[in-house]
Amino acid sequence: MTGPRTAPGPAGTVRLRASALDALSAPVAAAGVVLGADTDGAPVTLALLRPVPTRVVVLGALHLARQIALRTVAEGARLAVTTGRRAAWEPLARAAAEPERVRIGTDEIPPDDGAPRRPGDTDALLTVHDRGATAAGPAPPAGPWRATMLVLPALSPAVADAADDADVVLLGRMPPQEADLAARLWRLTGPMAESLRTLPDHGVVVLGRNLWRRLDLVTAERETALLGPVRRS
Repeated sequence: MTGPRTAPGPAGTVRLRASALDALSAPVAAAGVVLGADTDGAPVTLALLRPVPTRVVVLGALHLARQIALRTVAEGARLAVTTGRRAAWEPLARAAAEPERVRIGTDEIPPDDGAPRRPGDTDALLTVHDRGATAAGPAPPAGPWRATMLVLPALSPAVADAADDADVVLLGRMPPQEADLAARLWRLTGPMAESLRTLPDHGVVVLGRNLWRRLDLVTAERETALLGPVRRS
């Protein structure tokens, strides 16, 4: 439409009963789980649960894996963890608003194991496999709003294929031999490999297709109380 436009006047006043305020909500775009902050202090997020299946590998950063899982549960997703170190993951179940939606065990947990669903749930599910450096990872996620996270203490030739098949790899500090393997596997430059060797405990590298990003973990006091201090593992 063309033609002269008049300057906008003051907005009119809208009056609502107090009881109507409960029906109001501000639209918020899904931004994913906050991983940490970049070198400028801006938040870095990971779109973990989305309309397509997602696979993530976490190397040498158990604290980060648990923090991601904790924040995913806080967003309303179900969580199924297969682990040989149950004590490391049990705080997540204790902290969950609905502990029955968090399953932790030593054996594989079926993705549809009768966990309670709420009306309006997106069926979002994060499956975590934390069984050591040589164990086979979980089966690929089977549908939308499903994600798998393979947690590995170290990078080795035995797990290189699983790491290379992931949509995103999150790397903690690596000893020289692992950094060298990472450089060969992902064709990293010398400075990138050196960065992996010298990351502080709170440092993480996000690696993906045409992606390399260095960030620092940002952990709330309540998360630290639940998960303990940040350290490489």
